[in-house]
Amino acid sequence: MSAALGGANVQGLQSAGPANSLGVTATIKHFAGYSESINGHDRVEAQLPIRYLQDMFLPSYAGGIKAGAGTVMVDSGSINGIPATASHFLLTDELRGRLGFKGVVISDYADVPALAGTYHIAPDLAGAIAKAVNAGVDMSMTPFNADQWQAAILKDVQDGSISSARIDQAVGRILTLKFQLGLFDHSRVDAGKANAAVQAGRDATLQAARESITLLRNQANALPLSSTSRLVVTGPSADSMTNQLGGWSVSWQGVFGAGHVCCMGPPNQIPPGTTVLKGLQAEDPNVVYAPDQATAVAAAGSADAAVAVVGEKAYAEGLGDNPAPQLTPDQKALISALQATGKPVIVVVIAGRPIGLGPAESANAVLMAYQGSTEAGTAVADAIFGKINPSGKLSVTWPSDAGAPGGDFQTGAPSPLGDEPKFFDQLPGTNSGQGSGYNPLYPFGFGLSYTSFQTSGLSAPAAVGSNGTMTVSFTVTNTGTRSGTDIVPVYVRQPVSDVVVPPRRLVGFTRLTLAAGASTVAHVTFSVSELAVTPGDIDGTSAPRVEPGAYRVQVGSMTSDFTVS
Repeated sequence: MSAALGGANVQGLQSAGPANSLGVTATIKHFAGYSESINGHDRVEAQLPIRYLQDMFLPSYAGGIKAGAGTVMVDSGSINGIPATASHFLLTDELRGRLGFKGVVISDYADVPALAGTYHIAPDLAGAIAKAVNAGVDMSMTPFNADQWQAAILKDVQDGSISSARIDQAVGRILTLKFQLGLFDHSRVDAGKANAAVQAGRDATLQAARESITLLRNQANALPLSSTSRLVVTGPSADSMTNQLGGWSVSWQGVFGAGHVCCMGPPNQIPPGTTVLKGLQAEDPNVVYAPDQATAVAAAGSADAAVAVVGEKAYAEGLGDNPAPQLTPDQKALISALQATGKPVIVVVIAGRPIGLGPAESANAVLMAYQGSTEAGTAVADAIFGKINPSGKLSVTWPSDAGAPGGDFQTGAPSPLGDEPKFFDQLPGTNSGQGSGYNPLYPFGFGLSYTSFQTSGLSAPAAVGSNGTMTVSFTVTNTGTRSGTDIVPVYVRQPVSDVVVPPRRLVGFTRLTLAAGASTVAHVTFSVSELAVTPGDIDGTSAPRVEPGAYRVQVGSMTSDFTVS
């Protein structure tokens, strides 16, 4: 899934440039293992067996590399005691040798000097530069002291610490990318086009927001609502573009209003867009805004339903480090108070990740809108009033809430951090205790619709080569009463393997829009190489390969066996 989403992102970004020029290049980051440090925080050490690194992490990067990403940014942390910025194995053997990357490798912020100043694997800046460049770094993100950098790298070349050939190689890659970007033809940005650029693409942004919204709960068909419903809208994210856009949207920690001082980016640069409140008001004249809990509860008495827009504020690295992200106590109290009125409560979650929902788990309906862009407010209103049929599916697992069942199985006390991490393709083990298996609140790929679908007629080849591709076919039928879009995943299971593998592996998916009662035959093709794993014993470090033998493809409840030779 990460490979497919990353590849599509790269293709979209790099197709936005003028004719005969990239215009924009995508950066794949952070290579690699950045997301699994020992304590879950940014820029700290990871301990990753090479098999785990190769089989679980690198395939995600491969999707963006195959799509032609121009640059890769290096992980700021260390892996198995070696800073990623200084790892020849990671940046040359794996990234270029095994994944085939041809572009520019760039360090993250000040990470090359950190080899001397923080990690102490080099005595000075010159030594740090030599380690990074020889490992495979082509460009350093050096935000200060450029003159010191120049003097140090010249010293490295003069004393032979870095060869002239390596300098030529790195510079050649950088210049090639700059030519591809058209920077020598148009070296300056036309500031007069800035406003038009900010306004451009809003239709495509709205489409993306509509297609990503995920309906997590819809008890007794609480949604959709009539566009003439009397609604009270409340919550800290109901009318907040800063929360809606999230981190890295304009500045490092998101978009900030006047008076906020941040280390990166000027304040008060909120782009034009539509908040959830404004989106609902545009489609329903009976919407009332309640800025606080008391007002919301009072207004609910004469309302048909309450819409609580909750979630997280904008965040990025550092501020976003949270072992158990969840709704704040005041947001939980707001939802509980609205539920106590007896009126239907629709919860809209504005967040960049799954969060603990608390009382929202039992709301009449729950919509995950993510931090879904400037147009997310319109998309949410369209989903609530049924102008669109929600079709988004979770691309990650939503773990069970902190304090929910799944805590200490001996004492019955809830886990203070929730029952996580959880992922659908985690390796099996022999622990049968409570919470040891895959028991999420909402599983990977989950998402409801205002209609229903059924799959049937699975067909797949009986045999395929390890270097080949495989196409599976099946029928999808819209069995409901209105048109809708379904996303159907295709999994593969390996009944017996020399190396422990996940119970199922996602190899492909398809997205289909069908009218009520309509059917279509879907075809999903995947490369058998996606089933490759690193062979050998615990110390396995060789290149991944596909193990010959029996496999089983699965679509919904249907299965079909095949062999790989």
